[in-house]
Order: sequence, then structure tokens, then C-alpha cells
Amino acid sequence: MAVARYLADHDGVITGAAARTLGLTEHRVRHRIESGLWSAEARAVYLSAEHNLTDAAQVRIAVAAHRGIADRTTAAWWHGLLDELPSPLTVSVPRSTRTEQRLSFAVQAKRRTFPSEDLTVVRDLPVTDLPLTVLQVAAEHEDGIAIMDRALQERRVHLVDLRRSLERNAGSFGMRRARFLLEAAEDPSESVAERLFAKLLREHQIDGWFQQIPFGDYELDFAWPQEQISVEIHGWKFHKQHDRWNRDQKKANQLALMSWLPLSFSWARLTTEPDECMRELIEAIELRRAM
Repeated sequence: MAVARYLADHDGVITGAAARTLGLTEHRVRHRIESGLWSAEARAVYLSAEHNLTDAAQVRIAVAAHRGIADRTTAAWWHGLLDELPSPLTVSVPRSTRTEQRLSFAVQAKRRTFPSEDLTVVRDLPVTDLPLTVLQVAAEHEDGIAIMDRALQERRVHLVDLRRSLERNAGSFGMRRARFLLEAAEDPSESVAERLFAKLLREHQIDGWFQQIPFGDYELDFAWPQEQISVEIHGWKFHKQHDRWNRDQKKANQLALMSWLPLSFSWARLTTEPDECMRELIEAIELRRAM
């Protein structure tokens, strides 16, 4: 009964060490393998025949086989930051540990260690703690900015926790980009995004624009008065307050009523898709000038 309960709680995965703790001798473990009750997925790592090789089971097998911890995108999925488990699975192992393991699925194992403050156990699986996981996935995942922003919005992490984790792991792979993203997130204004937008305008030699010009009761971040185009720049969503969101909506509606074309770009898009943003803006300007 204890073994069955353990398997149910661990997605059908059990290690030789766990089996011994539950009172199974080596002979009884071998019997379960030979009778087809368990399959050997790695050295001293087994999967019960009553369980499928699910995503969660793969993660447990990968971590157990490498004697490591889930980190990066695999940790993000385990924490619920990602809906789908990315491949390859990502684990970190101590520098003295062998990383060569023959598994039925892809695993990227890196030799590195983390401060104890950045490690935790979730559902009996060793994994990087949430702040470090957010930093790692923000730096490496294609939707990393949105993932960090959403985690902050939902208050699953706080800026101070991200900052502390960043400083503890300053020399780790990916932390340079994580620092760049965190510094932008720590700025409660839209100034970082606005400076980036102005830089892109100059790089693409787009002229005719003015910054912070009044429009009735509002102020436009960027405007092309002759073409009647306005651009609003949005920073991180977690900074947004409901009244600010309502005000932005009213501003856009007022602009449209006055025959202006209101556009908006987020800091995330300006960072990840700068050329696409500029292409959209140039098309709008050319369309207005052709009218």
C-alpha cells in the first residue's frame, strides 16, 4: 500500500533509494522489473506499468537520473509559469556529476550549482525557487518578458525577490540579459520604453515626430501632427493601474473621434520585435501621407 501511494504521488516514478526506504529489497525490485510491473527508465529509476510516461513523469525521471534539480524552462513549467513543457528538459547537476544519461527523451543538463536560498522542493521534486526560475526563463524563453511580467502581475514574485536572486547568481549563464530585463521592470515609469522607441525612430530615420505634446486634456507620448498619428508607449503591465488603463482608453477614443490614428507599442514588442514595430509605424505614416 505504501509503494502504491508513493507511485500515485510521484507520477508513477520511483528510484531504487526510495524503494529501499519503503522496505523493498533489491530482489523484490528486480522481480517487479522482470515481471513487467516496473520498467527501468534510467539507472535505478523506474516507472510503474500502471502509469503513463507523462510530462511530469519525464521531469521526475530526468531529475532523478541526473541526480540534479529542475531549472530554467522545466522549472518554469513545474511552477506553472508555462502551459506546455518545452523540449529539451532542463536540469542542473553538481560539477562533479556525470551528465551522460540515456533516456527516451531529450534532456539538457548543465553543470552548475546555486545558492541554497534559490532552491526549493515542489511536489517532492528539487527545483530552482520561483524568483530564480523567473529570471532564467525571462532570459532564455522567447516569451520570457511576458512570463516575468505576468508573474509580477499575479504577485507570484516581487521585484525585491528577483533583485536578490539576481545578485546571488550574477555570474550564472543568462543573468546579463535577466539584469537588463529586471532593471527595465524596476522603472515604474514608461521612460525606458520611450527612450528605446526614440532610439529606434532615429535608427530607422523616421522624422516628423514630436514627443510629449498636449492633446486636449491629455498628453501624447509621440505624435506626428501633420499625419495625425499618435503613438502610446506601454511599459510593464504589472505597473498599470486601472485608472491609468481607463484614461488611455478614453484618450484613444478621443483621438479616433478627431480623425487621428492612435497606435501603441509595448516595451516587450519594442525589445523583441523592433523592426516589425517600425515597419507598422512606417506603413501608417506612408498611408496617411498618401491620403
